[in-house]
Amino acid sequence: MIARFLTSASLVAALALVPAKRAEADAAEFLGGAIIGGVIAHALTQGNRNTTRTTTTTRVVRPGIPATQQGRETQLALNYFGFNAGTVDGQVGNGTRAAIERFQRAMGYPVNGREFSSYQFDYLMDAYYWGQNGGAQQTGLAGQPLLFAYRDSREGRTLPAAAPQPFAPQPFAPQPPATTVIVNPQPAAPVPAPGVLAATAPAVPNLFANAAPTASLANTCNGVMLQTSTNGGYVTLANLSDPDFALSEQFCVARTYAMAQGEQLMQAIAGLSPAQISDQCGQFTQLFATQIDQASLMPQAQLMPQVTTVALGTGIPPADLVATARVCLSVGYAQDNMRMAVGSVLALAAMGEVAYGELLGHHLREGFGTTTRPDLAQQWYNASLSAVEQGAQPAFMPGQPERTQLLRAATARMQGGGAMPMPVPAAQPVPVPVPVPVPVPSSSITQ
Repeated sequence: MIARFLTSASLVAALALVPAKRAEADAAEFLGGAIIGGVIAHALTQGNRNTTRTTTTTRVVRPGIPATQQGRETQLALNYFGFNAGTVDGQVGNGTRAAIERFQRAMGYPVNGREFSSYQFDYLMDAYYWGQNGGAQQTGLAGQPLLFAYRDSREGRTLPAAAPQPFAPQPFAPQPPATTVIVNPQPAAPVPAPGVLAATAPAVPNLFANAAPTASLANTCNGVMLQTSTNGGYVTLANLSDPDFALSEQFCVARTYAMAQGEQLMQAIAGLSPAQISDQCGQFTQLFATQIDQASLMPQAQLMPQVTTVALGTGIPPADLVATARVCLSVGYAQDNMRMAVGSVLALAAMGEVAYGELLGHHLREGFGTTTRPDLAQQWYNASLSAVEQGAQPAFMPGQPERTQLLRAATARMQGGGAMPMPVPAAQPVPVPVPVPVPVPSSSITQ
């Protein structure tokens, strides 16, 4: 059987209740890696016999549901939109299944709490990140109305504006020290000497200033995941026939992983609201504004020294800069802010996280936040894949070497590499992206 890369559609395995008498048989079907909600653990029955007596006592341990990080994320998002999944403990039980059915019913999906398709999970989590990163503040909505507002925004409809808050004079009180976050203040622009008139270049007309908005990566990934579900799973090295679609799938996998990893880091940030973090990430992006534009124009080898110079010039310790860039990468993808995402990837690559360059390859190949430059995309793909092949830690889905092999084969096919490489053993199922714990530098955000 050809193993497939799996998405959160494998939640089906976690949502099916297993009778105790089948527990041992189900143990043989245990999939490698716990998907969202986990796979039902098989029951362990142990008899506690007293050898000094003629009677025996048997204690039956009923099947348990393992808690998983993605189970917690699902419950958190369901509760956020008012579907009442109960305690956020990561265990997918009856309460979580009922909440999933309420979500499915509200969104017009097929209602079956035991089947939570990948596109449904991705839509729920994208909506949650959108609400947390400014959507709720922008609309003034909460619960299911906020979820419907997210749907409207995806369909290009006008969102309701939050009602202005009445102003009430507040008595003066001593203010706490200002919060120092992420970005150093920018130096003031130089002032021309007295009597010297700065030359002003004539304005260049922009004929596309009022052009239609660029494509949404979030919408694109929803379509990709829906097609993946229709295809019965992810493209693998064994069935690679459409390298372009295979790369799009892996782009969306990496995006989801990066969002979850950044969300995990944000939970450790005290004293800042999601809106404040978003504002700080906007300032962080401005530091690399020139390099973001140059990413569409310059070869990877020429651009990276410039990015490194800017990154080191911020005065932020490298470990803090890496953590900050991971947070801002998550915020950028959650808000569909492609410049923020590209700037964060550049910062990570400049700080030695070369494997993140895969993302810039995807951006340049598809034109999200950059112009479409397949030639430059290949340079970023090659740099990141070569680093992983030489021992660097993968940025996404660590522990799954077959993903690197798939990316290498797909990029070679896109470049006209000709015949496929020799077959390799079928890949084992890959869990939906779950970030590994990332240590948060103590000085990354201070008050």
